[in-house]
Amino acid sequence: MIVANLYDNGPISPIAQIKENLAIWTDGKYKGFEILFIEPIPRSGPYTIDMLVVAQVTNVGAFLTINQAVLPALQVNENELFHSRWSPLDDVEGMLFELTNMPRFNPRGGQARTSQLTEVYDPYLATTTFWVLGGPGNKDASFSCYNPQAIAQTQARFAFFGFRYQLRALDAVPANARYLPAQGYAT
Repeated sequence: MIVANLYDNGPISPIAQIKENLAIWTDGKYKGFEILFIEPIPRSGPYTIDMLVVAQVTNVGAFLTINQAVLPALQVNENELFHSRWSPLDDVEGMLFELTNMPRFNPRGGQARTSQLTEVYDPYLATTTFWVLGGPGNKDASFSCYNPQAIAQTQARFAFFGFRYQLRALDAVPANARYLPAQGYAT
């Protein structure tokens, strides 16, 4: 099996194989893990999430933002990793935060958002790739959405799909590990 690079512009595939090692950026450093199990998470009902339902509101007003929130369907247990891509199904734009106060897709000039146009320019949604590592402390990803329209939107659905990895923590990062970011990187 050929393993993809972090942000390959092609169909999503596992980042490594079972029994291979990962070095995952978390808590401000890389930590070592061995992959014990991998399973796909197809785009489906449980992973189609309406931000209005999460925020317990009936609409998102014109040019307004729904506050960021953790999405329960995307939470993982300790020593689990969720590798995902995502896109909006409605005409809203999504923002990702890992950790809660750490915006992703965030060069110095501003935070990029996923929109319905993302898939036009990036058919496999490779630029939306993110990872969530379960563990002690608040490591869950949170999401927010913005309505770029001049009218209120009554749906703000996002679809997620990818892979779930069961991991074993290692005492150190092995020399043969594949490196990946599970949280934002502050400079």
